[in-house]
Amino acid sequence: MSGLLSRLIGPTASLAYLREGVKARQVTTHTHDRVPVGAYKSLQKIGHWDFKYIRPGSAWEFPVMSGPGCVTAIWLTVAGRLHEIFLRRRVPAHRYLWINIYYDGSDTPAVRAPIGHFFGNGTSRYTHFSSKFVGMTSGGYYCFLPMPFRQSCRVVMENRHPTRTIPLFFGAITYHELPELEPEAGYLHAQYRQNTFTGSADVEGIRVPNNPHLILEEEAGPGHYTGMSLTFYPTSRIRSRFKLPYFIFPYLEGNLKLYVDDEVGETGPALVEKPVGAPHGPQSIECTGVEDYFLSGWYYIKGPFSSLYHGCPVKSYLTGVVAQYRFHEADPYPWIDRIRMTITHGEFDQVDCRMESLAFYYKAAP
Repeated sequence: MSGLLSRLIGPTASLAYLREGVKARQVTTHTHDRVPVGAYKSLQKIGHWDFKYIRPGSAWEFPVMSGPGCVTAIWLTVAGRLHEIFLRRRVPAHRYLWINIYYDGSDTPAVRAPIGHFFGNGTSRYTHFSSKFVGMTSGGYYCFLPMPFRQSCRVVMENRHPTRTIPLFFGAITYHELPELEPEAGYLHAQYRQNTFTGSADVEGIRVPNNPHLILEEEAGPGHYTGMSLTFYPTSRIRSRFKLPYFIFPYLEGNLKLYVDDEVGETGPALVEKPVGAPHGPQSIECTGVEDYFLSGWYYIKGPFSSLYHGCPVKSYLTGVVAQYRFHEADPYPWIDRIRMTITHGEFDQVDCRMESLAFYYKAAP
């Protein structure tokens, strides 16, 4: 009978299986500390405190989670300014409040990212959207990416702004204590990278620029890439928006390339020759445009959207800002020793813009 229910009904049948020996636990910002002096008099003797206050350049850490276990849900909400509670159009803390996740006593975080990118929208605009793994819904933020750990897991929230305090930070992390963790279970990692491209070279005959944005580079394995969030910002009203024959969003012409193991080589010179009939190259995967990789078309012709595995929460004709995400549950990109993933800014790295990305992946080491 093992697996019969799943075969008959589908993956949702796993909800019916009993989880003997597994215990759900939670770490949270809630404590029984004394409430503020300014609170209602009837509450001042009660130990009840739901949120944290994070000063500029400082951090706050959730209680440590002991393993073996797996983080199964992260929820939080934040207000860097009091009016964001009522008028939630822009939340600048998306860009300067960072989440850092450490496994098994490591001093180096496996995940280090601004919360906007971590939850699928790298801009400071709060946009209601949902996917299977991350989202921003009606004032909150959630993540359901599984994060196994063998000994311990620490989550640290870091305020990187030099002068702004975060007066209201609420959060709760649900994890499950497990009897054991299978040896094939990998650790979730996330690489954040940003590049600002200005004065980009143009195509010269058969020579094209070679200066792509690096999304992911790992020289240890095994592992598999499982998704990313990617945000574009124009750096020039003219050069970024009009690069004939492309216009309005020419940076969305960028080609994504994936190199794994022995395909990973030297990055090459600043200009490379690409005559008619040139060889394809060693890459395993190459997508014909940014929105093509994100399973859309024609510069997201129907505007912002969200779905289970891919979406475009932000697209502005006025500012040119575009934010998108994609996850690979059924089609991850595995590697044994090395992986490199790049994306060009424009068809041939010839469009000025700023690119920010967060790549999610699992690998054997914490």
